[in-house]
Amino acid sequence: MKNFKYIIIDDEHSSHLTIQQHFSTRPNYTCLATFFNPEKALMFLQEHKVDLIFLDIEMPEMNGFQFLETLIKNIFVVILTAYPDKYSLHAHQVYMDKNLVFFSNKAQFLYYFPKIIARFEKMHEGKSIIDRMHQLSKSEIQIFPKKFNNHPILLADILMITVIGHNAVLKMKNRKEIIFRMTLHKLKSFLPANNFLHVRRNIIINIMHVTAFTDTTVCLKDHHFCISARKQKAILEILKTQKQELYKN
Repeated sequence: MKNFKYIIIDDEHSSHLTIQQHFSTRPNYTCLATFFNPEKALMFLQEHKVDLIFLDIEMPEMNGFQFLETLIKNIFVVILTAYPDKYSLHAHQVYMDKNLVFFSNKAQFLYYFPKIIARFEKMHEGKSIIDRMHQLSKSEIQIFPKKFNNHPILLADILMITVIGHNAVLKMKNRKEIIFRMTLHKLKSFLPANNFLHVRRNIIINIMHVTAFTDTTVCLKDHHFCISARKQKAILEILKTQKQELYKN
């Protein structure tokens, strides 16, 4: 079971007690600190790693929105307020990019608590996978053997490759297509097998960009492919193994 660390920022002591009470049956959650002053919380976050913040909006020295504007670290946030009608639209429109997990009326916190935790853990799991993929792309930078307009092509930027005769069509994650004269045999000779899967006769996909898969199908963003029948078992094992490696972090 993964352990999480959270802090509470609220100018009401009763809110601190209420939130901590709800975590009493969840030993994998640890409250690192509670704050009445958001500025002190910002100082604390410079020195400590936190997974989740419970944040009030109306506070005297700095309100919750000002705190989020100042917050540099990428941390998940649950906003709890006594005035949900007043702040709901602002919170959802402006601060979704601040990893807003939930926006709730303080009076309904008990009712929503299981949903808040479930949503946070799902979002955290997704972020861990993305972070792991970014780490892989940075630490294992590999270049396509040919350049496009005199610029190198990172393998991590290739979504998939379609081979048509002696031509290879590279579909990039920015939706561009680049065509090179290259056979399937030559492609497979240098593409790392742990990153690129030959799922059909003329289709090679980058496993880093797989968004979902079943026993017979693999999906990359807007693309869906049926896996070749004779390759299904081997490819499924690779996908499951790679997924487990990503989840470790």
